[in-house]
Amino acid sequence: MAPTKREPLLVVLSGPGGVGKGVLAEKLVTRDKNLALSQSWTTRIRRSDEDPEAYKFVNRQEFLDHQNHKGFIEWNEFLGELYGTPVPDASAAHDILLEIDVAGGNQIKENYVDALLIFVDAPSVEEQRRRLLERGDTQERAEERIIEGERERIEAESLGYLKIINDDLEEAIKRIQEVISEKRAI
Repeated sequence: MAPTKREPLLVVLSGPGGVGKGVLAEKLVTRDKNLALSQSWTTRIRRSDEDPEAYKFVNRQEFLDHQNHKGFIEWNEFLGELYGTPVPDASAAHDILLEIDVAGGNQIKENYVDALLIFVDAPSVEEQRRRLLERGDTQERAEERIIEGERERIEAESLGYLKIINDDLEEAIKRIQEVISEKRAI
């Protein structure tokens, strides 16, 4: 009897702005050929230093049309912009990494109970602020993200996210890889 193919694992990577989720996600999918990054949609403007493929950048009407056709497995409004994760291909031959906010992770967990929820954080708020400013956020935008980060930390804890501090990039990658391997072995 042939072994049955397991469903793709959904790995949710959440955390406040400026904690390094994007870099971690990029490194994880580069190092793990069985993991693919889902390209989220957003209505926000692309940052000047941001890869054009980081998101599918769309206008509000395009986003709402896709949402109305049940094209997202989760979506959320964050600081006035819309973000959504497209419905994954059920026949995917790889696991899927979702770089989304905590509220989106909650939506995923409601519909995909086996999803792995990982919350990445900076070692301190001061370090988060430094990273936000270094990547080009304005002081005002950085402070908005820090305030939102406090709310996200509380929500992630209440939802049972596994917390990983990104104070050393290689150590954070290693820890996340270990957690994914453990989940795959179940």
